Amino acid sequence: MKVLHILYQSLPNISGSSIRSRDILNNQLKIGIEPIVITSPFQNPKRNVDSVEEIDGIKYYRTFSNNNELVNENKSSFFLQIKKFFRIIKFSLKVFKIAKNEKVDIIHAHSMFFCAIAGKISSITLNKPLIYEVRSLWEERFKKKNIFNYLIFSFVTFLETFCMFLADHIIAINQNLEIELQKRLLLKNQKITVVENAVDLVRVVDSEIIRNELVFGYIGTLSPIEGLDLLISIFKKLEIPNKLLIFGGGIEKEKLKKLSKGYNNIIFMSKVSNSEIFTAYNQIDIIVNPRKSSYLTNSVTPLKTLEAMAYKKLVLASDVGGMKELIQDEENGIIFKAGSLTQLEKAIVKILDRDDFNDIIYNAYNYIDKKRNWYKKVKLYKKLYINLKNEK
Repeated sequence: MKVLHILYQSLPNISGSSIRSRDILNNQLKIGIEPIVITSPFQNPKRNVDSVEEIDGIKYYRTFSNNNELVNENKSSFFLQIKKFFRIIKFSLKVFKIAKNEKVDIIHAHSMFFCAIAGKISSITLNKPLIYEVRSLWEERFKKKNIFNYLIFSFVTFLETFCMFLADHIIAINQNLEIELQKRLLLKNQKITVVENAVDLVRVVDSEIIRNELVFGYIGTLSPIEGLDLLISIFKKLEIPNKLLIFGGGIEKEKLKKLSKGYNNIIFMSKVSNSEIFTAYNQIDIIVNPRKSSYLTNSVTPLKTLEAMAYKKLVLASDVGGMKELIQDEENGIIFKAGSLTQLEKAIVKILDRDDFNDIIYNAYNYIDKKRNWYKKVKLYKKLYINLKNEK
């Protein structure tokens, strides 16, 4: 069975979304599915001269436009957003051409609407099933307290919802997201399957290093929603000798550096490549994910939390919806109230006062192996693909 995956972003870009895509594709290949990929104009290839390349035995068609339009956290100007929107015309034609030439059985578009619209055109023309995989309510990023942003938010929300309505099937990455989607009038009768985030355990490099003092850490994007300002404030207040290592880059980095000034045990590390991620985990004992509560964080499941469990690290996380779906307090991690400096402080002090977390760490790894293992999860996709193909 041949499946065309339409990705907004992918490798070589490193993000939670691109890592999820990589692991889905690689594990589908292992179970007899032939995945083919086309990426948006806003995703660069490994080498800018390549329009087709192979990664891990999978063919990637590239439609890269230019560096000014690459996916990033920085806010684009209104005119650049309009320009990017109209690239959908040429992109849709490219998707159709590849889907036809490759004789694909299924078209699988991944967030966002840019991919879904291009996929739907080919789905109708070639009479192939379309799956739309929704990974977050990313339109929430536009929900600001001014009319202009509200108009953008409303427009994007409509586009996303309409694309979901047009799909033959919807995939959501967690139960909270599924519940939110089912509240939308157009989606009341739409078929939704949850395929949760998982870890490719084959890629996990296991190592156990004994240290005199516990090292706390964060690995990921440094953005406002992550709550790292709260974590830094508590570390400065407690004045403990334990190190806090912060790996990654993002729009909050300089602000966080200024906040941590004067406290040498808070160390900012460079962004680590995915192939070297184990070197970051080897330096950390406790992974902290102090995400702030918002509509977005309550509907999105962070991949790094699962990854930390797979690397046998103790996870300390806030109780936003995406985390609570993964962690049971004192069972496979430790939870504190989101946004509460008092609760975060108590949780850190409690960790420092204890000396045995082996049961929690074991339970967390066991949870990943049995319920969040990509090799097992991708079988849900295969079953769905077969059913949709038979229905057509």
